[in-house]
Amino acid sequence: MEPDEGAVAGGAAGVLVSLLQMASATAAAENLDRLLAAIAAELERLFPVDRADAALVEDGILAASIVAGRATAGAARAAGRYPLDESHHLGWVVSRSQPLWRNDIPAELRFRETLPRAKMVSDMAIPLRSHGRVTGAFRVASRRAHAYEPEDFDLLRRLADFVAVAVENQRLLDANRRMAEVDGLTGVCNHRHFRTLLLREGERARQLGQPLALVMVDVDHFKRVNDTHGHPMGDAVLRHVAGLLARRVRRSDVVARYGGEEFVMLLPGSDAAAAARLAEELRAAIAAGSGAAIEPAPPVTVTASFGVASFPVDAATEAALVEAADRALYRAKHAGRNRVERAVPGNPGSDTRRG
Repeated sequence: MEPDEGAVAGGAAGVLVSLLQMASATAAAENLDRLLAAIAAELERLFPVDRADAALVEDGILAASIVAGRATAGAARAAGRYPLDESHHLGWVVSRSQPLWRNDIPAELRFRETLPRAKMVSDMAIPLRSHGRVTGAFRVASRRAHAYEPEDFDLLRRLADFVAVAVENQRLLDANRRMAEVDGLTGVCNHRHFRTLLLREGERARQLGQPLALVMVDVDHFKRVNDTHGHPMGDAVLRHVAGLLARRVRRSDVVARYGGEEFVMLLPGSDAAAAARLAEELRAAIAAGSGAAIEPAPPVTVTASFGVASFPVDAATEAALVEAADRALYRAKHAGRNRVERAVPGNPGSDTRRG
């Protein structure tokens, strides 16, 4: 990726244009990855950028990702997780809160670890500071030796505070979005976000001609738990069940709290048979008390009932898919609880509420 020769790169006007574009990208970015890619794209206007990397401090380590370059194919790609020390160049930048400029990376002897080089020969990296602390580092790199001049390094250093503020603001926005999508008690998706994901995955299933399974889960005799042991125990039961469900599914699957003591699992690419097998494994695990212990004491026996349906065999629409799984769940409750039932195509079932 060569800089645009037609742009007034490096000049005052070029810097102003890039700042305005970065500000626009900050306001319009959907998430942090998009923002970082937009910042990298604007830096290409100012000097050579064949690749850009970001490393953000998370729980005492540096989580690095490639945000621009051939390897990204339009999306950020994880580059690794590194110790927050001076053993590698980005750790050095963060630990010392100092920028770094290298024009001959292969000859570098200071650092034991580095990002995958991908034939990068020159790079510049800046610390990202927010509210008096260093929150990460941003790096641009080139395949050319001696690609960067002193004025390039000075310009990137001057842009560091602007980039840091934009990144921190986007991280806060992303965190707020996640909070709006997560059930506060159990940590899984909330009902509203599940509805959004259901529509998205339903449309995707239609386009790809793939199945989409939905599993409704209801904790048995939950009112009895609350009445007998109190609401703190009831909350602990819900967290336990939610955690067990979330740990047993794939990353592409969705676990959400549907309401009260009910949960729902959305399984893209799974048919009813595969979903029923997973549901049976989960049912047995819950009944056996697998996973984290339920706190606080006294311990209680927990079981759950499951209803399974799939698109397009059991339903033609997203709403019908939920209804089919709900009817199957009712049959599981009516048949004695602590069991898995699959939808019966064409059977309207009953709408009687469960307990």
